[in-house]
Amino acid sequence: MKQRSDITILFVDDESDILSSIRRFLRREAFNKHFADSGENALELMTNESVDVVVTDLRMPVMNGLELIKTIKMHYPDTIRIMLSGSQDIDQIIDSINTGEVFRFIPKPVDPSSFKAILNDAIDYYLIKTEREELFHELSVKNQELIDANEALQSVTRELQRSEQQYRSMNDAAHDAVFMLDKEQRIIYRNSAAEIMFGFKRDEYRKQHFLDLVMNPESLDINLEQFCGLPSESGNINGQNVIHQVEGKRKNGSNLPLEISKGCVHIDTLPHTVIIARDISARIEAERSRQRYDTLQKALESQIEKKLLQNPAPVTLEGAAINRLMLPSGHLDGDFTDFVIYDEQHVDILIGDVMGHGIQSALVGAGVKNLFLKSLAQAKSRGAQLPDIEDTFTAVHARCTNELIELGTFTTLFFLRLDLENKECSIIDCGHTPTIHFHSKTGTCTLVKGTNLPIGMIEMQHYETVSCPVENNDLLVLYSDGITESRSPGSDILFGTERLAALIESHHHLSPNKLIEKIHEAITTFSGNDKFDDDVTCIVIRIEDTRKKKT
Repeated sequence: MKQRSDITILFVDDESDILSSIRRFLRREAFNKHFADSGENALELMTNESVDVVVTDLRMPVMNGLELIKTIKMHYPDTIRIMLSGSQDIDQIIDSINTGEVFRFIPKPVDPSSFKAILNDAIDYYLIKTEREELFHELSVKNQELIDANEALQSVTRELQRSEQQYRSMNDAAHDAVFMLDKEQRIIYRNSAAEIMFGFKRDEYRKQHFLDLVMNPESLDINLEQFCGLPSESGNINGQNVIHQVEGKRKNGSNLPLEISKGCVHIDTLPHTVIIARDISARIEAERSRQRYDTLQKALESQIEKKLLQNPAPVTLEGAAINRLMLPSGHLDGDFTDFVIYDEQHVDILIGDVMGHGIQSALVGAGVKNLFLKSLAQAKSRGAQLPDIEDTFTAVHARCTNELIELGTFTTLFFLRLDLENKECSIIDCGHTPTIHFHSKTGTCTLVKGTNLPIGMIEMQHYETVSCPVENNDLLVLYSDGITESRSPGSDILFGTERLAALIESHHHLSPNKLIEKIHEAITTFSGNDKFDDDVTCIVIRIEDTRKKKT
């Protein structure tokens, strides 16, 4: 089993100064170190050396870091992959993390202590993974030995099991009611469980007909008389190994849900039908309780989404019409939206998505949303001006990032401030799906996207605002990846951003409400289902001419 001193790490960077710096501050580390100044040299070295961890720069000539990592993943899938990169490579970083290409990424400039900590995390992960694989292999060998021994035992005892099978079934059913019937289907024997279950004593009700213990036997889907009949002359038992559900009838007249099955025994060479009846009332009640619990859970999740995660779109803006689509996936997710209205011409819109599903994602989403609302309210209370967007993000980042990192989660978020008075929108995008901006003058769409990473992914981050003008009859469409990642049935084809933008261009003349209906119809038709794997969120904003409204 490998030790830390056996680990080999390969560092790849086309800048010799960076490799020299890494060599210097890692000189006392126990693991083995190799260095390569290009992706080609790194791959050549790996053909001759066993490499456990690769740390590569993203931006390199000829073969960049992402191409190198994909090649390593293909040929050396067990090698841990780490990427060095600056914030300008955000799209490639997020894509490589989401597709499992890299274990971790290290932002430039490199902090030595953080760099060493990430390397140690990678080494620990590799050692644990290797140890688990070795133990799994050993377990597989032992398991195969047990399988071989078991097959040998089964081969020896198969004939004995065949002859004893019916008697085993009766013994296993000791807690079930067992009835033996004669050729007229009258009960000639019942066990103690049958007496307790139905209330009829064997000494008091000799020769009782079995059909007397079943509610409305004539209304059943099966012919109960034929089911209880004796085997044919060829020895075949009609209905053997088949289980039916019926309503039993107790002595006091109450109902008893049952599962019945049949077999056959020979006594003094004469065949007798054996009926085994199992009380399934506890199982039915458990299923009803589960259904009630599922109903309550779905109602609770719906209330969490409505009251904590999703707020209704405003209806009283001067210069814009807004409508929103929210389709829950059927399980609790971390999608959230909110609208902060300062006056009839100024509004902030948040749309976000917490990684994963379940109550943790929902609570994280609600917590992040409330931090934004609290920070905006505190900033607004200090003056009449609108709160500064970048200061708000910095405050929220400081309050929650460390907690999100400890929880191992993050949230994408798109923040849009709409200034209808000056016909301008300002955004900060933290790894969320881009907003689609339809320009009424050109009849085309552009994507509005920022450069920040999701909140909770890194400890230090500088937030940058992107602003753009809006004109009358322009459309702004904010949406979650539940729309663009909807799949066509039986294929890996996604609905995608381009398809959504084309739909908006074709139906830009519609009101936000009607356009929302078109988008809903399109993704339902595309996916062949009105249920989605992820929450579907979409906000449509149409910029209107305030002068026409006033006249």
